[in-house]
Amino acid sequence: MGLVWVSDKNLVQKVLAGETDAFNLLVKRWEKKLFNFGLRLTGNRDEALDIAQESFTRAFEQIRQLKDADKFPQWLFRIARNCWISHLRSDQSALTESLTNDIEGAPSIEDLLSDHVAVSIERGHRFEQNELRVILARALDTLPGEQRETVVLKIYEGMKFSEIAEIVECPVSTVKSRLYLGLRELRKLLTDQPRGTT
Repeated sequence: MGLVWVSDKNLVQKVLAGETDAFNLLVKRWEKKLFNFGLRLTGNRDEALDIAQESFTRAFEQIRQLKDADKFPQWLFRIARNCWISHLRSDQSALTESLTNDIEGAPSIEDLLSDHVAVSIERGHRFEQNELRVILARALDTLPGEQRETVVLKIYEGMKFSEIAEIVECPVSTVKSRLYLGLRELRKLLTDQPRGTT
């Protein structure tokens, strides 16, 4: 008999009932996504790990404040976002490391842009995947924090606008505006790059 999948909601309920092992399952389920979220925001593996660990610690301590167990992912990412903001405030001068070897599954140019912004990529403008990872990493580093987090949550995490709005605590219209502005900057950088070889 196979293992039975348990929803986040049920695991949260188990934690609230005193079953702390259930929280370990939540950590295993979400640790990679939370680490990647922090990595794409900071560009630094150590900071990303700190953010993930701190987020889970806060989540465990504050889990009784979660009003809707169905929204555990949004709540967890909001905690992670707040941890990231705290890190920014505590170390404004930190240098960002390259994400070249760290971002997994970088989207194609078409996936990144055409589904979200009406753009036309110049014919013959091609990038190798490794080159694209470098370009996207550098581009993300240059975006303002609000645009960067929105692009990461939408493009890399695949979240809905309504879910992002809950995490960043702003209207959906603002989320859409930040995404548009962020992708416009990414588009500009991508289309300004020298053409790859065919």
